Amino acid sequence: MTVVAPRRRSTLVAGSSITRAACAEATAGRRTAVVVDARLASLADGLGRPVDLVSLDPRTADAATVAALASRWRRKRVQAVVAVGGGTVLDAAAVAAIGVAAPATLAWALERAERVAVVPLPAPERAAIDVVAVPTTVGTSAESNAVAVVRTVHGHRLIVGEAVRPRHAVLDAVHYASLSARDVRAGCLEAILRLAGACTAARAHPRANAHAVAIARALLALGDSGLPPASRLRVARWSAATQRSAALRGRAPFSPRHWYLANEVSFVARTTKMRATASVVSRVWQRIEDGDTRWGSSGPLEAFWREVVRDARLPLAPAAGIEALVARWGLPLAPRPDADALTSMAVRAERWWGGRGPALKGLTALDVRDVLEGAWWDPNPPGALRESRPRPLANTLEARGGDES
Repeated sequence: MTVVAPRRRSTLVAGSSITRAACAEATAGRRTAVVVDARLASLADGLGRPVDLVSLDPRTADAATVAALASRWRRKRVQAVVAVGGGTVLDAAAVAAIGVAAPATLAWALERAERVAVVPLPAPERAAIDVVAVPTTVGTSAESNAVAVVRTVHGHRLIVGEAVRPRHAVLDAVHYASLSARDVRAGCLEAILRLAGACTAARAHPRANAHAVAIARALLALGDSGLPPASRLRVARWSAATQRSAALRGRAPFSPRHWYLANEVSFVARTTKMRATASVVSRVWQRIEDGDTRWGSSGPLEAFWREVVRDARLPLAPAAGIEALVARWGLPLAPRPDADALTSMAVRAERWWGGRGPALKGLTALDVRDVLEGAWWDPNPPGALRESRPRPLANTLEARGGDES
């Protein structure tokens, strides 16, 4: 029997104008493919002489794209991959890399993803080839995470396992300079909520809680700043630290309950994950504060939030506090869905994540609909009527962490 040893955490390097040198060192002597967000294709210039160069449109990247990448890289005998872009591009590359050395494992995972929302990866017969992740957005932690999101015709699916954690992460300040301040702050919020969501679980490790509070306080302060280049790089580093420190140690899996609602809101409404998150998170937290333990534990969440905002001039009550933060940072909300779209979101949340499932265990479509009815929607978004109508599943796309403008 072949045993694949668990990977170490991603090797991270950070600085300014370091991408070419860092990627050259990480891939030296190996047949390397480069995959880049098609709208950022110039960032692939100077990344050595790859045996394959793919410009990937994150708006159309899905499970079929991942399978095609893996097949293409097998034919070209690729030994390492450099991925440049937002979370969608990094995730697609990380999952496709599994299929280069272990095509049967990838085929099984993608087939399984058509039927279930979370796919824990079995240990492949051979380790995935190394992926060098070069994020151009902040907040997703895709460059250091062992969870990847893949879009299927049925929705966005989680592929979970050490095999999808990139081997190297290159955080280059140059790539964050052109991001709007709003996008950087949305990344701060995404990372803060990753920590806060974990803190809604009853189980907590003292060291993990201390790390989570410290990181969240740092991100909050950075989001409140003017976000010069050095601060943007620090946001990226702190976001990666949510996966590399003890911040998530001992946490119950699937504890950030808001994510699963935002996942279905973004899919049905054809809006970005962070717009959806900004709309629903305060209502989820209110349910926790009200004592509904199916959504999380109020004590740990309240303690976490009190420590994080003690010097930030924000309400100490979590639901009111997070809503005030979204408003202070001027983060956009999702368009208000019509009645049919709300029903679709709620039914999908129960079908894929609720009922007996581990993510929203015990929660029904009625429970979810109740939260969504009270969510904080944008009352006058551009094209609201058009955006609130679900389009055919095969043509719907998640935009994650700034993948879409």
